Amino acid sequence: AGALAPEHLADLRKSGLSDDSIRLHAIRSVPPAMIGRLLGLDVPAIRSALLIPFPDPGGGFLDHARVKIFPALRDAGGHRVKYLQPRGSGARLFFTLSTLGDALEGPAPLWIVEGEKKALAVAQLGLPAVGFCGIEGWHAAGSRELLRDFDALRLAGRVVELAPDGDWRVNPHVAR
Repeated sequence: AGALAPEHLADLRKSGLSDDSIRLHAIRSVPPAMIGRLLGLDVPAIRSALLIPFPDPGGGFLDHARVKIFPALRDAGGHRVKYLQPRGSGARLFFTLSTLGDALEGPAPLWIVEGEKKALAVAQLGLPAVGFCGIEGWHAAGSRELLRDFDALRLAGRVVELAPDGDWRVNPHVAR
């Protein structure tokens, strides 16, 4: 499955991801010396990071990525932080390559899934899927408008299945 640290490969396997999905999406480990440069900040507590590049619906990859950090950190409010992205990079949708054509234009229901790895797992089932990053990841900060990435998706007249994380009982943002 490419250049992956054993801990990262185990994490991807725990999420049910196949070697084909991992390879197709160019998911790989970040050398420890590169983590600070990639994120634009130095967090000494981060031991390793798993890079998740974001596919461009027009082909290739966006100039956007997120990293799953090991170990997870706690923010000032005590919340667990498992993913980071470069400072100022904003929110983007994660397009799954194996079902991209169907996600963009197909007649089948479109699955909008919270989390890149979960979106990949849904796409592995053959379902058109797009991921969003966190429960507020469908819009830019300070706006209630959909991200421009949604413009690539045919939504009119289509069933859209929304699959947020399952923590709605304990996370008031998801419950809302």
